[in-house]
Amino acid sequence: MKLAQLRRACAATASIALLAAGIGAASAQTTPALTTVRVLASPVDDVMPVLYAQRAGLFRQAGLDVQVDRANSGAAASAAVMGGSVEIGKGNIMSVITAHAHNVPLVIVAPAAIYDPKTPDAALVVAAGSPIHNAHDLIGKVVGVTSLNDLSAVATQTWLDQNGGDGKNTQFVEVPYPSLLPQLEAGRVQAVVLLKPFINDAVDTGKASVLGLVYSAVSPRFLESVWYANADYIAGHRDVIARFQRVVAQASAYTNTHPADTVDLLVSFTGLEPQRAALVARMVNGTVVRAQEIQPVIDIAAKFNLIPKPFPAQEIIPSR
Repeated sequence: MKLAQLRRACAATASIALLAAGIGAASAQTTPALTTVRVLASPVDDVMPVLYAQRAGLFRQAGLDVQVDRANSGAAASAAVMGGSVEIGKGNIMSVITAHAHNVPLVIVAPAAIYDPKTPDAALVVAAGSPIHNAHDLIGKVVGVTSLNDLSAVATQTWLDQNGGDGKNTQFVEVPYPSLLPQLEAGRVQAVVLLKPFINDAVDTGKASVLGLVYSAVSPRFLESVWYANADYIAGHRDVIARFQRVVAQASAYTNTHPADTVDLLVSFTGLEPQRAALVARMVNGTVVRAQEIQPVIDIAAKFNLIPKPFPAQEIIPSR
């Protein structure tokens, strides 16, 4: 090859390399980086919309890299959110109510489970063959709940008082979610409050029987669990929160009507056996946060002195 031809070939090769580099740079510039959102959630059925959205790529389509991990209790999730180790937590709504009343800035991001007695998500259960048959039989006995200051505890106290028991003379102890049924079977507690899917699994296998639908003592319908974040994080990341809300609402609408599509997720996140997971009744998740579905829980928290006084539910719902 002559020298002039060699120079022209080298110049052409260099031009192609520069063009390719330019295309690669332009592509990198037009593909925005995903925003990481770390989520900590208690291992019950109401986490399914977020797990489904994660698997289906809905969060990625919204520019979010949502990473979900399990929490042993609602208290652990709220502590992680306030400590900054995660951006969003999930737990029963009492976590946010008590935090707000004590000037801890937790704010609801999105609804999770909606309680409806037609499809109850929680129940007070006793071991199979237990001599406890009614609320009065629990006077002086021990009840296991995931937190002494959560919805399960105050709902059970209310139910006991309404049905011939005595909430003040029944002992409550904290037990992590995975240990509730084993503690009941071992006789260390005489009753426990179980949520779906654990309630269905315990009853269907004959390990436990339902004593009462304690959540119905709070209200016929209310927002049972929520996704929440630190108010400071929300203020600084409103677009991220808005995208998270949109995806969760979309995913909730889908999973409410397609429960079979998340059975494998239920198994992997809760540890439930596959054949049992396919049979359990599933939670219904909300798509919109409504103040009237929160106020009954605030009022009962005040009644049991978990908070100093009631406050308007709107205070823990982020402004648009």
